[in-house]
Amino acid sequence: MKQNWASRHHSLTTMQPQEIATVETDLFEHREVKPHFINDCCFGEDFAAWLRQGLADLSGFEFSEPIQEDYGWGLSAAHGKEKFWIALSYVGDGPTETPAQWVVSIAHHSGLNIFRKLFSKPDLSVLETLRARIRRELETKDGMRIV
Repeated sequence: MKQNWASRHHSLTTMQPQEIATVETDLFEHREVKPHFINDCCFGEDFAAWLRQGLADLSGFEFSEPIQEDYGWGLSAAHGKEKFWIALSYVGDGPTETPAQWVVSIAHHSGLNIFRKLFSKPDLSVLETLRARIRRELETKDGMRIV
């Protein structure tokens, strides 16, 4: 479902995560729980590495190594003083034989400083550049379907 501009603007300026897409694919590991997983749903390590590589040439951005979370994996993105979190959330309760689904989302990250959280707003043009590039990477990958 597409968000209208006003709804997306509100989401971005209030620092709520914004869903970029839900994808379905067999390209990334979703059958074998690895020993270093926090839980049985932490798939997406290879998905995050692939996305990071696909975004590496995005001018002005720096990306962290993938980081494991209890919902899947993510990576941080920085553009000057702007910081964002890209989350790859595995949809499921554990391994599955069917193609797996992930929700890919982005959020402005203001750190732990309460004043920055309350008063800083993301540069929407930078955020939109990153969001659009992630979406393009997802849409153009053979074997990946936006659902």
